[in-house]
Amino acid sequence: THNHYDHQDMRTIRNFPYKDANVIVPLKLGEYFTKNNFKKVSDLDWYQSIEKNDLKITMLPAVHWSKRSLTDTNKTLWGSYLIEYKGKKILFACDTGYGKIYEDLGNNYGPIDLTLINIGAYNFYPIMPYKDKSIYHTNPEEALKIGQVLRSKKILGMHWGTFVLSLEPIMEPPLRFKRNAKKFGFNEEDAI
Repeated sequence: THNHYDHQDMRTIRNFPYKDANVIVPLKLGEYFTKNNFKKVSDLDWYQSIEKNDLKITMLPAVHWSKRSLTDTNKTLWGSYLIEYKGKKILFACDTGYGKIYEDLGNNYGPIDLTLINIGAYNFYPIMPYKDKSIYHTNPEEALKIGQVLRSKKILGMHWGTFVLSLEPIMEPPLRFKRNAKKFGFNEEDAI
């Protein structure tokens, strides 16, 4: 979804044994794969799709950014993937902050059957001006709000508890996510 080190690990890419696998990446990330001998690499811009048989994958925007060095900020694209298969829709939101784009995406692509979205790495206070608020990573309540505006039937919280990237307690994201599900119209069992 983007080139940050915790999402695009070059050792994994180099050692991945199936070099004939279809790889779909945001614009300008394909070179990382082609130079590592991948044969079928597709770079997508926002709103571009690839279709094969009953499967359609569309690159959609996210509220995030890209950077791997001191000189390449936002030189490659980032985003989310909408995966459509036989009438079902999955949004793999990965890393995103909250933004108005989700109202537009909900209107144009909703309802979504399952949204997978980040719920951790949101508390950078006092480095950033507000506690529990990051521009680029949703807190649990913002993730639920995105699921609500996408008219998601189920929502799965991810991107928490693996790397220490921020200051919230390690187990706080899933607890807040579950505790607040009903406020955003989800049954507790539909907020995974």
